[in-house]
Amino acid sequence: MRISRSALSSLLLAGFLSAGSLEPVLADEPCHINWGELQLSPNQDQQIKQLDSQWNQEYMQVQPSIVEDQKKLSRLLADPRSDPLEIMALQQSIARKKEHLRASATATYLRKRQILDQGQRQALEVMIRQVISERQRMMNPGSHTDVMPDRVQDLMQRVRNIWGR
Repeated sequence: MRISRSALSSLLLAGFLSAGSLEPVLADEPCHINWGELQLSPNQDQQIKQLDSQWNQEYMQVQPSIVEDQKKLSRLLADPRSDPLEIMALQQSIARKKEHLRASATATYLRKRQILDQGQRQALEVMIRQVISERQRMMNPGSHTDVMPDRVQDLMQRVRNIWGR
């Protein structure tokens, strides 16, 4: 199964935050990219850690208000006397905050990716494809996937590298 770059981008953007993890790679479910597997230089490692720190700080500032607003929204939805306009405004506020975090997570990921050299970027792409493939298998456990063996994927990657794609 081949995932186009646009589909990969869509999946990345669609799943960029994690309520249970602060790793901003794929949203709404934890996606742990082991950046150490990319054989980072000490400078790259420091830059990645700094970006993680900035992301964690922003996440910790915004996420508690999202949780609080969601609790308030639940109470309003359960109350038959609640104002529909207040419900809509609160729902839109939650959506804006979540979108802000998604955009920030995407920007953080892109800054991290920019730190990497070409070989590390290719390794990161392989790691992300594996995460996506695993998520697809988990979401559709009975379905058949046309995942190519690693050797075939490696061969295809070498051919792409030769042709400069």
